[in-house]
Amino acid sequence: MTIVAIHQPNYVPWLGYFRKILACDTFVFFDNVQMPMGKSYVSRSAVKLPSGSHWLTVPTIKSGPLTLIKDAKIVPGPWGRKHLATLTSAYGGSRWLRPVIGLLEDALGQKHELIADLNIQIIRAISEFLAPDRVKFVRASAMRHGLSNANSIAPILTELGAATYLTGSGAGSMRYLDVDNLKLLGIETRFINNEFATYPQRHGDFLPGLSVLDALLNCGPEAVLALLNEAENVPAAAMRPVS
Repeated sequence: MTIVAIHQPNYVPWLGYFRKILACDTFVFFDNVQMPMGKSYVSRSAVKLPSGSHWLTVPTIKSGPLTLIKDAKIVPGPWGRKHLATLTSAYGGSRWLRPVIGLLEDALGQKHELIADLNIQIIRAISEFLAPDRVKFVRASAMRHGLSNANSIAPILTELGAATYLTGSGAGSMRYLDVDNLKLLGIETRFINNEFATYPQRHGDFLPGLSVLDALLNCGPEAVLALLNEAENVPAAAMRPVS
């Protein structure tokens, strides 16, 4: 049974993103959809400083309605060094600081011109750090179907021979989801459970929804992997309102 998940390539995303990755067989980077205009998780992620939540932002050239994520360009500058310095300061003393920072240094050292290329390298590196050789990665823009945006979800799943589509239950995911149509194609829909237990976190009260970097630098890869594996996926029927 092939389980496929699809998501935009975000910048050092949160735990829920990696739970989805590690719960599927094939993960598709949805890079042939519109680059979000304005603030977006494609170009930023939150970590925790002594003062509270702090955004790490990759500056990108202002996109128009026809700009796809795969074509969105990064604004050159010292932002990468600043991100590394912020993480080193905020999580100084962490026994996992050196290997985690090393993953980011490798990606930032490539001087990627495109945000998708940078994000995909980081996501794949973190996934390998957590669970080597667990998942196959595919870019939607490299697939045969040649379609883009939400109407390409079913063709992506069909092309990959998916038996199960693993998806989130947020407003963005639900807006384009047609469970009945996928069922007709022989594809079961399952929703990822994005509830997480709290974990030991420095700098005051626990803040949820931060970058996976926060959990890695506070707890290490083994504890993070346990967090990611602790919940079962939710069948589509369970997400439907009771009439």
